[in-house]
Amino acid sequence: MSETADVLVSVTMVRPEERLLLGALRATGLTAQSAMPRHTAAVLNNAAPRPRMVLLRNVSHRELAAMAARFEHAGIETLNTPHAVRLCLAKDLQAIAYANHDVPHPTTHIAFTVEQVQMYVEALGGDAVVKPISGSWGRGIVRIAEQAQFDAWVGGREALDPAGKEFPVVVQEYVPKPGYNERVHVVGDRPIVAYRQVGSGLRTNTHQGGAVEPIPISDRARELCARVVACFGPGFYGVDLAESRETGEMYVLEVNTNPDFAQSSKIHGVDIAGHVAAYVRDAVFAGAEVAA
Repeated sequence: MSETADVLVSVTMVRPEERLLLGALRATGLTAQSAMPRHTAAVLNNAAPRPRMVLLRNVSHRELAAMAARFEHAGIETLNTPHAVRLCLAKDLQAIAYANHDVPHPTTHIAFTVEQVQMYVEALGGDAVVKPISGSWGRGIVRIAEQAQFDAWVGGREALDPAGKEFPVVVQEYVPKPGYNERVHVVGDRPIVAYRQVGSGLRTNTHQGGAVEPIPISDRARELCARVVACFGPGFYGVDLAESRETGEMYVLEVNTNPDFAQSSKIHGVDIAGHVAAYVRDAVFAGAEVAA
């Protein structure tokens, strides 16, 4: 890192999203640089001036959690906050937070053993979705609706994780979706764009082949996003909503702290990076005024 910037974009790698963010930040008049973990040593060791803010965009969940904690203890403001990052990276913590903040969410149980998984699947009517605590892009998600599927899940888990180190998992009520999830991007405390991620089966994420269909931001989506912000705090989120085709009820499925947007922006046309940069600019300048 050649010199300290107003804003550091903490990365595992520089993807199209981070290039867009860096360009948008610089367009606001802020200086901005990307920084892999090794590039932050001087700042964290108090051998270089601190940035005014860090955008946490590390793809590796372990790396993201570690960098959030380091900047938190160094007293450097981050987007998103360490509190929000911790919630977003753990589906069990999200479920607990949703229950305590009245955020509509599919009934979810935390299971620490295979026996508990079976017990909770049965408690949910014999049709449930098992998810790893940490993960993205729909990886590791399995629907269990019959004994043969449960046996196959147990066999696969015992082969890959004989010591049970990947527990706990969450066992979640199966929501019969109408072929899509709804993704809403939130910047600060305001939803800025919504679109459907259309696909077959459980996985509708664009990384799993889901198509993007722009839609207006509904009143219900605004209400749910407001509840998310009340729970997580203002930030930059991808909020995934799921609607039951049987009941019409809409749930917050999960909240993403490091949402992808480069490909979807080409379709819906909303300058997400520009919205984030404007939010960061206002936060940085507001902090400078308070310091003065």
